[in-house]
Amino acid sequence: MNQRKQRKSLQEILKQRQQKSFVGREEQINFFRSNLALPLESELRRFFLSVFGQGGVGKTTLLKQFRKIASENNFATALSNDEETSVPKVMARLAQQFENQGHKLEKFSERYKVYRQKKQELESDPEAPQGFSAFLGQAVAKGGLRLAKEVPVAGAAMDFVDADAFASQAGEWASFVAKKLTNKDEVRLVQEPLEVLTPLFLKEIGEIADNSDIALFFDTYERTDDFLDGWLLDIFDGRYGDIPANILFIVAGRQELDKNHWANCEGLIARFPLEPFTEDEAREYLKQKGISDEQVIKVILELSGCFPLLVATLAAEVPEDPIQIGDSSGTAVERFLKWVDDDKRKEVALDAAIPLCINEDILVQLQGEEEGKALFNWLKEMPFVNERHNGWVYHDVVRTQMLRYKRRLSLKGWSELHGKLAEYYDNLRNNLQLAEDKIWLDSSWFRYTLEVTYHRLCESPHKYLSGALNEFLIALKNKRKFAQRFAERILKAGENADSDEVKRWGEKLVEGLKAYEEKRYEKSLEMFTALVEHSDEMKWQPVALGWRGITYRNMGNYEYALKDFDRAIEIDANYDWALADRGFTYFLMKRYDDAFKDFNRAIELNPDYKWALAQRGFTYTVIKAYDDALSDINRAIEIDPKYTLAQAYRGITYRQMKRYDDGLKELDRAIESEPNDKWAIAHRGIVYR
Repeated sequence: MNQRKQRKSLQEILKQRQQKSFVGREEQINFFRSNLALPLESELRRFFLSVFGQGGVGKTTLLKQFRKIASENNFATALSNDEETSVPKVMARLAQQFENQGHKLEKFSERYKVYRQKKQELESDPEAPQGFSAFLGQAVAKGGLRLAKEVPVAGAAMDFVDADAFASQAGEWASFVAKKLTNKDEVRLVQEPLEVLTPLFLKEIGEIADNSDIALFFDTYERTDDFLDGWLLDIFDGRYGDIPANILFIVAGRQELDKNHWANCEGLIARFPLEPFTEDEAREYLKQKGISDEQVIKVILELSGCFPLLVATLAAEVPEDPIQIGDSSGTAVERFLKWVDDDKRKEVALDAAIPLCINEDILVQLQGEEEGKALFNWLKEMPFVNERHNGWVYHDVVRTQMLRYKRRLSLKGWSELHGKLAEYYDNLRNNLQLAEDKIWLDSSWFRYTLEVTYHRLCESPHKYLSGALNEFLIALKNKRKFAQRFAERILKAGENADSDEVKRWGEKLVEGLKAYEEKRYEKSLEMFTALVEHSDEMKWQPVALGWRGITYRNMGNYEYALKDFDRAIEIDANYDWALADRGFTYFLMKRYDDAFKDFNRAIELNPDYKWALAQRGFTYTVIKAYDDALSDINRAIEIDPKYTLAQAYRGITYRQMKRYDDGLKELDRAIESEPNDKWAIAHRGIVYR
């Protein structure tokens, strides 16, 4: 045989060495290989893999190995991570990778190009309304103008869902789009990109699947699940039609895939929790790196806790003597920075761990104009610093150790740095110069406010805790998801500042909101009660009382709910939200006269309060005052033409008026906007009957 033909290619040698360098995760690797080999019809076959574990445990590395194995089995593969900040960008990233493999998604790519162009034109238009860019981002995340809505449950009762702050101006923004874009298809493309682009993407993916199996990978899912999770779930639920069974979805993130959200798909899912290396796996990795000295190995194992990232960091220089790593009495941070000779750079590395995210501007704040720029270019190349879409971040494992060291080194220095950063973000927030009624519509304002809250809590936990809880409740008043972000930030501050009090509150708020979402109302009641009892500031106590009232109402305890609404209104007689919710409670108790009094007052205070208008309208429907009912419901739809709740109410009102064709049209519209709205579907069934 010709010797030339027996030679291996450079690529083959590279693959062999990459394979050899991969250590551990045999169970996961074996499962992945065997799953690929199973027939699609097999009960054992899984179509959605969820890899999860804390930072530094090796999720990204395992995902790369999965992708390599899939490619070796002739799969077409594509990967997305948190560099893509919306679903359209994710689809575009995946499409580009398929094109690089010879699979061009022509129709999708063409429409995406138009979408990107029109979106950029609208965002840069000097006539664009305030908050328009944020609106587009929200629309993209939610799949168009289908903003958060109140969803009815069985009977007349409804589960209250916080109103989306963007909804109040959706009409203005939508009008601007319609004014600037004369082509109706382009209007829909910009306003509802997921509804337009996803079917095109999936159709062409399906065409690839006719000739090749496909594996789609989504890394850093903890940073993208807020917009990807719903999209992927819609795909599995069939919102965009059938998809081929030979498409494999793999996500990797810090949290396990939500079992409640994915309950209907559980039989298709395999879950891979990742733990740190075993000692044997860590030793094997070090062996592969050429480290054989037992003392060196012991020091690395001790310092790293067998976390793959830390093992790799400590092994990077292939130390031959423990002294090259640091003696056992030193700190982990000192060992990580041992290779940094310049004392100034060591100081910068420690200081830069203070902010949650760094960029050149932040480092200038910490170090001054001249030094900050130069040092930032050095810092971002450090092995424990990773680029994200909004800046650079330390790996959590390394950052945690550095924060502990910095705090222990100088509490005064710790507080001063956090105070400086709080002032920096406060100035950025103030420079936006937003009107009070516009601030919650602006994503930058919200981000800066979260940063101010975090750094103030780290600066002086006891001093700023009440203010942080105040911010939490103000956020809760506007949108529950905003409050969730505040709760998470309070918890993070408690952990990083080593404040047991702040940490306890953070845990209470995070768990309380989660419990509310999962309808574990007894647990969420504990959180709201703690907030009510803690409150010394009447300014925000009504919010806590109002939410506890809603929780009592959801539990069916109307009397306790009324007591809390009464107290909230006593403190703030013009609190339209509490008035409307007390009115709704009276409605559920069939005390319609009392309900009307509260709805009337709430609408008097806020004439564009669409939820109160819809509820008053439906109350009129119940007492058969149909003209008054339609007047209120029509007004709510006038405020928000996409308001599904009001559409459903109008359909029910028409049904009771025996205008069955009109009733069906309205209920069809509502169900078109919310295909899973069981309440509207049930009432449409009644009309058919």
